[in-house]
Amino acid sequence: MTIDLTGKVAIVTGGGRGLGRAMTLALTEAGADVVVAGHIPHDLDPIKFDVARQGKGRCHPVLADVRKSDNCERAVGAAIDRFGHLDILVNNAGLGMTLVSPTFTSDPPKFWTVTPDAWRSIMETNANGPFNMARAAAPHMMRRGWGRIVNVTTGIDTMQHRGYSPYGPSKAALEAASYAWAGDLEGTGVTVNVLTPGGPTDTDLLPGRKGDPNRDGTGRTLLSPDVMKAPIVWLASELSDGVSAFRFSGREWDSSLPPTEAAERAARPAGFTERL
Repeated sequence: MTIDLTGKVAIVTGGGRGLGRAMTLALTEAGADVVVAGHIPHDLDPIKFDVARQGKGRCHPVLADVRKSDNCERAVGAAIDRFGHLDILVNNAGLGMTLVSPTFTSDPPKFWTVTPDAWRSIMETNANGPFNMARAAAPHMMRRGWGRIVNVTTGIDTMQHRGYSPYGPSKAALEAASYAWAGDLEGTGVTVNVLTPGGPTDTDLLPGRKGDPNRDGTGRTLLSPDVMKAPIVWLASELSDGVSAFRFSGREWDSSLPPTEAAERAARPAGFTERL
């Protein structure tokens, strides 16, 4: 089944590379128009070229630092000014542990060796950034009575992994926030879900050179960023109406199945819902 997103407008933060690039291409290939928000200029021009070459939808790059609320408001405004409205927000921009140590997978750093600046940068990007973006986007979606907020997190084991602080805790904060935001938006037509690749992925968040089969990962075969494509298109569509407060794994998504059946098999409750 082919999902048509023609007429839908999305923002993908960090959409110029890695998981964000894969999701941007998937959305535009399905017909959506996408504002790619990023703070690294040389990431933005290539994605615009790739979309023009491959996609049915349009791409509009916007320089924006998600750590700054005024930048986030500007990105939302750019989507509305350029394409008329906003339907989908994908909070993908993130910083990883290479900011703390380039050898974190083989020699995990202790939390007391992390500099306050590195801690602050990762937490502000990975936890505060999605809040800033969702805060700016949600009122527009609520007025239209339909919208999607998709937050990209990581595995629960990574959130709690020794030596992965502050990356793990920052994603745990976003995971819990996703569940809370879904409750806040209940009944508005706007849903909040989590999407993860489902394991270590061949992106700039890991040490080494992308595409290298001997890349220093975690001892497991690295996933392709393309595992995010099928789930993000389904989450951005009317097929996911009413589905909120779930987490979806790209690795567990079986594209040989009808999309909604694949979603059901790949879904788990978002957040940390077990009561003590």
